[in-house]
Amino acid sequence: MSRAQKNRVTQSNIEIRKGLERDLAAFLASGKKIEHVPMGVSGQDKLGRSKNIVISRRRKTTAKAS
Repeated sequence: MSRAQKNRVTQSNIEIRKGLERDLAAFLASGKKIEHVPMGVSGQDKLGRSKNIVISRRRKTTAKAS
């Protein structure tokens, strides 16, 4: 990677961080709070029930043996 390419990547990263900081400040200014989630906690349902999240709308097809 050339020096110019590295500089572009670094500049891009700086811009992304500034954008994230602005978004975070706006989020907190709106009265919302950041919740601390303890390590090891998951969004998975302990009973294995569906959370109604659609990953793909394509139906599974079975290969037909000839």
